[in-house]
Amino acid sequence: MVYGRNIGRRTLDFGHEGILYRNSFIMYDRDTESLWVHTTGECIKGKLKGRQLQFIPSSVTSWGAWKKSHPKSLVLEGKKARGFMGTFSLSPERAARFGLSIGQGDDVKLYPVSELTKRRVIHDRFGKEGVVVFFDKDDLHGTAWRSGDHRFSWNGKQIVDAKGRAWDMMIGLPVGADDDSEKLDPLAATMWLTKRWTGFYPRSTVWAPKER
Repeated sequence: MVYGRNIGRRTLDFGHEGILYRNSFIMYDRDTESLWVHTTGECIKGKLKGRQLQFIPSSVTSWGAWKKSHPKSLVLEGKKARGFMGTFSLSPERAARFGLSIGQGDDVKLYPVSELTKRRVIHDRFGKEGVVVFFDKDDLHGTAWRSGDHRFSWNGKQIVDAKGRAWDMMIGLPVGADDDSEKLDPLAATMWLTKRWTGFYPRSTVWAPKER
């Protein structure tokens, strides 16, 4: 999860408080010592209680997939961490526990990974907007975009639009595009444990296929 650090005219500097809230890490800002929930970006205690950090769309994926879409990327080098994140494997049993959440605050919706791995592409309505959610089960990477007039599908090998053009959904552009004129508008999308998500958002919607 990535957030903007600005609240009004303040640019906040954060640290880890070392406690949990609903099984989520708590951050504090060094300016006001207010407490913030890392999974939602909401301040729950202190001078800034009720304020919300702005989600910045980001990706959690393999280096190979990222490098393919962003060949000129730079890497921030740091100390090598061993075993901190563990190994993430998407077995059918494990997939059933996760979902891709889009939106922020009270306006959120969850797309179960178990459904995303079956379909790869889901067109939906989110509020008043048309959205499209993609999932690459090989690289465990999900993205969400405002779909506009586009219609996408999975042809068994890649994501294609109605004209049959292949798209790179890491960046929201047709493969080989010369410029950003067709770039889709991204939505904040974050992987959650479904049980934890429903604890934070008990009145929000979990996507399910429509009955025919």
